Amino acid sequence: MASAPTLPPANDPGPPPEEISYLSQLCYFGDLDDKAVHTAFRNSLEAFEQNGRSLRELWPVLLSAVQSARPHIIKLLLSRGLEMNEMYIKQAIQTRSKEVFQAFLESGWDVNMLWDNFHPPILACFVENLDFTQWFLERGANLDAGCYLDLTPLSFAVRRAQPSIVNVLLDRGSVEKGQLVHHAVERSEDEVKILEMLVSRGASLDKYNTPSTWTLGIMSTSKAWVLHCTERWGADQNMKDTKGRTPLYIARDVGDADLIRLFESS
Repeated sequence: MASAPTLPPANDPGPPPEEISYLSQLCYFGDLDDKAVHTAFRNSLEAFEQNGRSLRELWPVLLSAVQSARPHIIKLLLSRGLEMNEMYIKQAIQTRSKEVFQAFLESGWDVNMLWDNFHPPILACFVENLDFTQWFLERGANLDAGCYLDLTPLSFAVRRAQPSIVNVLLDRGSVEKGQLVHHAVERSEDEVKILEMLVSRGASLDKYNTPSTWTLGIMSTSKAWVLHCTERWGADQNMKDTKGRTPLYIARDVGDADLIRLFESS
């Protein structure tokens, strides 16, 4: 990831210099397609540079432009040397403006860039919204792009999105990445419906879940469908984790009587 822009000292709670505050305020009034804003912004930016100040100090202005969805100002500042970082992406997620993300893309941003080592790329933040998701996919977003935790945007969709959205996205992604079965088990509703989609596309209940994740995941959701899963799709209740434990052993170990009965009777 590109190096972070110049940030204020952590022990300096004071406001930014007056010139920076003024440029930030202009972002709230309009974009560069507004003649008055254009003139004032360009003149102030030129004066800032002529005073020997570094444009890297203008990170509050770029943040304001992202917050107010001003794509022309965003592209201008990025073209003049400010660099993309996690701060602007997080604000763009809150702003939820396609114009902001388009400005990022036109400025060289990679839509599949990892902006957090433990969070998948930007698409993961929008998988519950089909319109936004399709917009990102049309611009090269990858549903299987992961992070260090084997999480993908499709992992987030399987866990959170409506079944109708998941069904569409599974035609664009792979069941081989992102521990999708595990995330389906963790859903608060429609878990069987999602599992049916996954299994119909070749996902294995055993391959992606150790006995501990499968059993403990079931304990936090509805248990009545355990038999449905094992009988219909052949989940192996005798599989063992790295400690040699089966699902039944784990259920007994945690003392869950309902789950013990389900495993013993199947």
